[in-house]
Amino acid sequence: MCSYFERDLTFKQSGFSLIEVLIAMAILALSLLAAATMQVSSIRNNASGNMVTQANMLAKAQMEVLKNTADITTLADGTENNIDADGQPGGIYNRSWMVTNLGTTARRITVTVEWTKRGQSRSIILSSNTRGNGV
Repeated sequence: MCSYFERDLTFKQSGFSLIEVLIAMAILALSLLAAATMQVSSIRNNASGNMVTQANMLAKAQMEVLKNTADITTLADGTENNIDADGQPGGIYNRSWMVTNLGTTARRITVTVEWTKRGQSRSIILSSNTRGNGV
């Protein structure tokens, strides 16, 4: 027969202790916090990229309008303030263009789209030289 002490040494543990459960919960909480932080950062970066794309499209659209003007000698500087991604009033973008003479029939067209988000000023600048009608 086994003595009392021998039986205690052969005792098998089943289940988890409270410390093991607390450690597992802490690891899970840290993992979820890291995933949530990555999600917020991803959303913020996607929104920023979307604004840059919209500004680029506004600049390209205005560049095409100016370059397709029948008589480029009639082109003049201009500005549109507070426009949206479609060029309509009520947005965060300011679009301006400048036409510089490069000779009698050639011009340099520079289109700038600016906006401010979270206190930071951002801008997209497109520049093209054109001669005659269009490109």
